[in-house]
Amino acid sequence: MSNDSEIEAIRQKKMAEMVNKNIVTLPEDVVNIESVDHFNTIVNDYKESLIIVDMWAPWCGPCKAFGPAFEALQKEYLKEGKNVVFSKLNVDNYGSIAQQFQVTGIPTTLFIKNKKLVHRQVGMAPKAQFAQIIESVLKKISE
Repeated sequence: MSNDSEIEAIRQKKMAEMVNKNIVTLPEDVVNIESVDHFNTIVNDYKESLIIVDMWAPWCGPCKAFGPAFEALQKEYLKEGKNVVFSKLNVDNYGSIAQQFQVTGIPTTLFIKNKKLVHRQVGMAPKAQFAQIIESVLKKISE
């Protein structure tokens, strides 16, 4: 009888280990992409999450206007426990990534899931409208 309970204990321990391996802690702040390697790491590490990349530049007025809404939504989604990673990429510093995704104007927001571009939003949107865009993308990728 003790053999069965030992096997059950081992089984439960292995199950707990498997569950813990799949838990990914989401960043608590908007991630500022610091290099091409950093971008690739984010895309690989959070492939199960929806990664939202705000492509911007410091000289871009609409980009600056969109920033506070983007950051506010990040805090709301984190608080709600939604599986979304918000990141910002300065196209002046990492134009090769912008070229890879054929970004020709900013602000442009990329939505990436499982290492694939699933949606692109060109231009800025007010906070409420951008939240609706995020929700529609989340719905689309869950179908």
